Amino acid sequence: MSGAQGPRIRRRSRLLHLALAVVLPACVLAGACEKEERGPVDCGTAGPPSLPFPRTATTYLDQHVLPPVEELARYDVVVLDHEWAHRVPRTFFDEIRALNPGVRLLAYVNVVDYPEQLGTRDYWGDRYKLWQFDTATDSTFPAQWLATTQDGSRVSQWPHTVMANLTDQAPSLDGRIYADYAADWVVDSVWSTGVWDGIFLDVWGDRIFGADHDRWDIDLNGTDESEDQIYGVGGPWERGIDRAEVRMRQRMPGAVVVANGERTLRGGQLDGRVWESFADPEVRSAPLTDIDRYVEVSSGTGHRLPGLTITIDKRRTAPGTEQDFRRARFFLAATLLQNGYWAPMGIDYSELSYYDEMDGGGLGRGYLGQPLMANPCPAAMSQEFADGFGSTSEGVFRRDFDNGIVLLNTGTEPANITLERPYQRLTGTQDPATNNGQTVDEVTLVPQDGLVLLRSPE
Repeated sequence: MSGAQGPRIRRRSRLLHLALAVVLPACVLAGACEKEERGPVDCGTAGPPSLPFPRTATTYLDQHVLPPVEELARYDVVVLDHEWAHRVPRTFFDEIRALNPGVRLLAYVNVVDYPEQLGTRDYWGDRYKLWQFDTATDSTFPAQWLATTQDGSRVSQWPHTVMANLTDQAPSLDGRIYADYAADWVVDSVWSTGVWDGIFLDVWGDRIFGADHDRWDIDLNGTDESEDQIYGVGGPWERGIDRAEVRMRQRMPGAVVVANGERTLRGGQLDGRVWESFADPEVRSAPLTDIDRYVEVSSGTGHRLPGLTITIDKRRTAPGTEQDFRRARFFLAATLLQNGYWAPMGIDYSELSYYDEMDGGGLGRGYLGQPLMANPCPAAMSQEFADGFGSTSEGVFRRDFDNGIVLLNTGTEPANITLERPYQRLTGTQDPATNNGQTVDEVTLVPQDGLVLLRSPE
C-alpha cells in the first residue's frame, strides 16, 4: 500500500567482529593449529529433548501476500509480520498448525524505527497504535522518546525512519520510559492476539550499527553522549533493552522470544539469537569465526532452555545452480554443528527456499533424529572428532545423529574424509550429482561445502 513502511531485517553495513578475537585461538584463525587430543568435555546441559534434526525455519516478511499454508507448514519455525494477525482469518494460522502440530509461529516486530508515514489504519493497525498515528502522516508519538542530538537533529539508522530511544535514560512519561512502553505494546497488541507462539525482535542488540549520528543526547540534558557512553554491555542502551526483556518475560512467561542482533543473552530472558547472513563468505570475512561464535552463544547458559536459535541465509547466486546447492549444504551443515534452525531465503525476505537436505529428499521432517552430543560447545568443536562431534582435520568438522552424520569443510582446500563404515548419500532431485543415493566409505568435500550422509544397514 502506498506510504506503508514495511518491516525488514537489518542489512548492516558494518561486520560484527566485536569480541570475536577471543573466541578462537589465533592459530585457528590462521589455519595453523595442531589437533588437540580429546579429553573430557563438559558443554553443559541442552535442556529437555525437543525436535529432531535438521531444524528449519523461514523469515517471510512480504507485506502484501502470504504463501500457501502447505508451504509454510514445511518449516519448524515460521516468522511472519505481526500485522498478519488482523489481516487474515485465524483459520490461516490454525491450518498451518494442523499440517505441522510442532510448528512455532513467531511475530516479527521492530520497536526501534519510527516511520515517517504509514498506510491506512485498517492495514497497519498495530503500528498505528505503537507509533500513535492518527492519519497516514500525523502522529502524536512523544518527541522526547525519539533519538535526537543536542541541537535537535534526529538520529536514523534506516532510511525514512527515526530511531526510538530505548536507553534507560529516556524521559519517563506517565511512569514509563520508552522501553517499558514498547514492551507493553508487544504484550498488549501482538502477543494478546493469541495466534503467536512468540516474538522475533528485530534491531535488538547491545549496540546499534549504522546510525547516522555517533553522538546523541540520550537524556535530553543538552549534552550529546558518545557511542561508547551509549552502547555496549552495561551501557544505557543495553540496560534499556534488558529492562524491556524483563518486562516482556514477566508478562509472557511461556512465549518464545528471539533477538536479531549482537545481543548478550542473560537470565533466560530470551530464548536465543538470530544470526543473519550466517557464515556467508559473501558477507563475512571469516565464516569460521561466525560459526564458532554461534556454537559458543547457543551452548551457553544465558538463554532460556532448551533455547531457540535461527540462522538466516539469502540466496546470492542463480537458483538451481551447483553454487546454489553447495552454499545451501554449507549453511545447513554449519547450523547443524549446534541446535539452531536454518532459514534459507530467496533473494530477499519475500521468497521462500527449500532444499533436499532439509527433509532428506522426501524422508520427512527431522529425518536425522537426535544428535549423539546434545549441546556442542567450542571446546568440543576444537578437539579431534570423538563421541559424535569434533574436528576430523584442520577446518573440517563432523557431528553424528541417530540416523546419519553431517560433515563441514570451512577450509580453503578440498578435504578427503575416510569414514569408519559405509554411509549412504541422500537420494534427491535437486542435485543428483551430490545426492545420488550411493553408498560410500570415503568422500571429498570442496572448500565451503557440507554433506549429509545416512547410516546404511550394516
